[in-house]
Amino acid sequence: MKIQNNLLVKILILGILTLLLLIPLAMVKGQIRDRKEAARTAVDEVSASWGGVQTLGGPVLAFSSIESIIKDGKESLQEKERHIFPEVLDCVISADSKVLHRSIYDVSVYTADVHMQGYFVIPPAFAEKNVQEPVLSVLVNDQRGFEGPVSLSIAGAVHTLESTEITIPLDKALMDGKQQIPFDISYKLRGSSTLMVRPYGDVTNIKITSDCQSPSFQGDFLPAQRDVSAEGFTAEWSVSKINRNDPADTEMGVCFMQGVSQYQKTERSVKYAILIILLVFLAGLLVEFIWKKEINIIQYVVIGLSLVLFYALVLSFSEFISFGHSYVIAAAMTVAALFGYFRGILKSRAAYLLTLLVALAYAASYILLQMETYALISGSMLLFCILVVIMYFTKDLNSEKEAA
Repeated sequence: MKIQNNLLVKILILGILTLLLLIPLAMVKGQIRDRKEAARTAVDEVSASWGGVQTLGGPVLAFSSIESIIKDGKESLQEKERHIFPEVLDCVISADSKVLHRSIYDVSVYTADVHMQGYFVIPPAFAEKNVQEPVLSVLVNDQRGFEGPVSLSIAGAVHTLESTEITIPLDKALMDGKQQIPFDISYKLRGSSTLMVRPYGDVTNIKITSDCQSPSFQGDFLPAQRDVSAEGFTAEWSVSKINRNDPADTEMGVCFMQGVSQYQKTERSVKYAILIILLVFLAGLLVEFIWKKEINIIQYVVIGLSLVLFYALVLSFSEFISFGHSYVIAAAMTVAALFGYFRGILKSRAAYLLTLLVALAYAASYILLQMETYALISGSMLLFCILVVIMYFTKDLNSEKEAA
């Protein structure tokens, strides 16, 4: 009975200790958030000089007219603007991605050669005398990214855009609702992280090729065709007026990822920290019960803090080397330190068992991190297996009382 009471007291104390270890774990999580914010600041600083996230669109023709409005018996003149979108818009983009460095942080950037071509069909109503010459606009949300001039050809006339808008003199004879008015636009653009395109055409075909090996396709439509390999990727979209909303609210494109950031992976790994701490503490209790080797509370505190420090080590190393290598190095350091500590405490083969458990816990945690989609079911099955083992080793807790 005395052994049982002591065991219950120790379980209660270890439960409280586990809760207290949430404090240093919260400090580690806070440090991860701070480093993520510092990395985000570095991205913003690079984007400010290189070019930010780019969203492309166009071209669009805007026609302004002065119309007479009668309201409350009074006549007034009002300017009205109407837009003509391309009947067909073909957009071909070739992007070269690379990584720039700001301090210890990596920033994904790209340089894109953009070529848009297609044609307009303008209804006869836009040829009336009260309609002014159209203004052609091209959407580029961060104009700092332009490299060199923007070359524009429309209806056989060549223009050089000094801004994203230009007044285009068009022959009224072309505005009969039947003739195709061709256009061709080419320019080079720099940007950071993400490149999106808005489908301004009634039929829009988009093709993006790049040397990026780990793209993340985003937006309202996924590519109809894609090919991702070690040399890069090719992605194609085809969107028509019938299956898109307002083109100003529709976009699709790619994020030039460098894989999931080390901060995201470290943050995910911390979610398994309490599980690992509980497993090691339970294993320590089983060692005390089976091998009759006592581990006092101070020693449990040291063990718990070393398990928490592991995540700080992973975070620190991952800023200089890959997350996988960081995890392995931090796990090896922690397992080696705990092995020496367990041997000093237990002075028996139980130290090897506890050390093996810690190593297996870190290995299982890493595997779960890689699985993502199957992490929940795999983690649940792992916990069930652990429960079965605990049930097996604790089934004889009452044997001493029955023998007495």
